Amino acid sequence: MKRQKLTFYAVGGHWQNGVAERAIGILQNTTRTILLHAMANWPSVITEEYWPFAIRHAANLHNVSLHNNHDQSPWLQFTGEDPPWSLSDFRVFRSPTYVLHKDLQDATNRAKWKSRCWQGIYVGHSLQHSGSVALIYNPLTTHVSPQFHVLFDEHFSSVNTPALKDKVLDAL
Repeated sequence: MKRQKLTFYAVGGHWQNGVAERAIGILQNTTRTILLHAMANWPSVITEEYWPFAIRHAANLHNVSLHNNHDQSPWLQFTGEDPPWSLSDFRVFRSPTYVLHKDLQDATNRAKWKSRCWQGIYVGHSLQHSGSVALIYNPLTTHVSPQFHVLFDEHFSSVNTPALKDKVLDAL
């Protein structure tokens, strides 16, 4: 540790560590924005219960973005390596997705009139896989799994639009 020293602060003295508190505030505001956007577009499915996924998504997005006249991302500055994701890998948080059924991924036949995909919800990226592998929440099984064969509906056009949106537009 070059020229670093450990400083202890009083319990409950959060004002004594402004750098960390500012970083936490930035992540909380980003998380709140991400979650509120998703809840406004799909209120019947998305609730506050998904805040852990939202905060991890916000942190990953923050770590691969360039900030304040820096020519390197925070991830690159901290690790010395390129981040596992690019900005183009990120999608709208909690947007509806359509995942190809497992048997079709394995190149086995599926009955002609059966559905070829299942609807899931995008909750971020896998930390153990390539940047193009998304984590998808399956509302039927309540499991989150990494998926590659995914279509994203980032405009929420495949789900019912809430009446609240219409009321807001009418008020304007």
